[in-house]
Amino acid sequence: MTLGTSNHLEGAFDAIYAAIAELNLQMPKNKQIQPRPDTALFGEKGQLDSLALANFIVITEQKLEESFGIQLDLTQDDPFSGQNGHFRTIESLARYISSFAENKTSE
Repeated sequence: MTLGTSNHLEGAFDAIYAAIAELNLQMPKNKQIQPRPDTALFGEKGQLDSLALANFIVITEQKLEESFGIQLDLTQDDPFSGQNGHFRTIESLARYISSFAENKTSE
């Protein structure tokens, strides 16, 4: 499915939330991720350990390919930087994905 520019951010959130739902099936109830824009993914307040983060990255990349029809390596562009890494929160990841998708569709 190809999304218009105005829908990239919404599509990014949808793909991330779908990945979280799938990941949560593998995790104990007390470790499950809340699908909210302000949920911290990585860093000091991050909710994902290294194995869960790796699984989340793979699942999210798959969901993005299904949704946007593009391949995206979420480990590019210093993703784990505490100040500007895109894995700080769900919203920062969605904005990164949206920006990437907009650039890809405008090529």
